[in-house]
Amino acid sequence: MNIYFFGGSFDPPHRGHLKIIQTCANKCQKFIIIPAKKSPFKDQIPGASGFHRIRMLELLISKIEYPIYIEDCEINNPSPSYTYDTIRHLQKKYPISNLYMIVGADQLSRFHKWKNYREIMDIVKIIAFNRSQTNFKPPKGMNISWIADFKIDISSTKIRNQIATGNLPVEDLTSEILDYIQANKLYESKS
Repeated sequence: MNIYFFGGSFDPPHRGHLKIIQTCANKCQKFIIIPAKKSPFKDQIPGASGFHRIRMLELLISKIEYPIYIEDCEINNPSPSYTYDTIRHLQKKYPISNLYMIVGADQLSRFHKWKNYREIMDIVKIIAFNRSQTNFKPPKGMNISWIADFKIDISSTKIRNQIATGNLPVEDLTSEILDYIQANKLYESKS
């Protein structure tokens, strides 16, 4: 079985994430989204709780016909979320599977700093989505496939900042997620 998995903060999940999921979901037998509790590379914790981010991911994928699963192993783990540990979890859960990790090229620029990155390269195949102005040279031995014609460049950080200043990024979020954010007063300025 070919399993694609896509991890990230998804704080909030946006149209760029949706496009990645739509591009990949029909290429595998199982597609798994793995929201992180906290990235080891980020000082701050996500602005929305794990509960809200999972609800928003459910809204994001609600109209996709392929089976997509949200794995909560990182959200429920009190320790930092390391990709290597998540991959080991997936290997135990799906022992007879080929694992494909979906990642943006901006994240790959720090790949050499990831915990056990050489072991990750031995275990998974990487599907990388290129973002503008990213020049990543893969390490020797990395099994990587590029989706080079990906033209969406949306930032969750920018979306959070826009909402905090009272601007609604309607072109970057689905209407369901925007409604959810407003109903739950997520990312609003605390002042």
